[in-house]
Amino acid sequence: MEKEINKLILDFFSKMDIEITSLEIVKQKENIYLIKVQTPESGLVIWTHWKNLKDFEYIIKLLISRTIDENIKIHLEVNDYMYNKDQQLFSFIDSKIKIAKNTKKDFRLPFLSAYERKKVHSYIAELNDHDIFTKSIWEWKERRLYICVKDEKITIDLDWVDI
Repeated sequence: MEKEINKLILDFFSKMDIEITSLEIVKQKENIYLIKVQTPESGLVIWTHWKNLKDFEYIIKLLISRTIDENIKIHLEVNDYMYNKDQQLFSFIDSKIKIAKNTKKDFRLPFLSAYERKKVHSYIAELNDHDIFTKSIWEWKERRLYICVKDEKITIDLDWVDI
């Protein structure tokens, strides 16, 4: 299946007149693929706020699904853009965690996309630091993410047996 996907992607970018210097397809799970593309024309593929990247990802997913007749999910990575973007976000979050811990006050983050909020929630949960946690407040465009410091004085831990 990887060979078919490889051919479809190369054909797609060729028809778009976008040069591909390297293409790697990694099967992450059943029907989930990471497609790593290297191109000197990354600005055109990614565009502003990764708008084109998501559109390309969607179109390639449709092409693969219709050609192979199988429902799959793909993640398109161009010149490690999303990886680097995530690393910058995590570095920013680490600095805000330090501020929250030093001041012992919750820290409200600037507006983040739903994707970024999900990444931050997961990242902080994976840190396995029992002194901090995250919460999102409000709805839609007003939704904000907070890095919270646990206050030992008001933390109540109930066992399900006690209820």
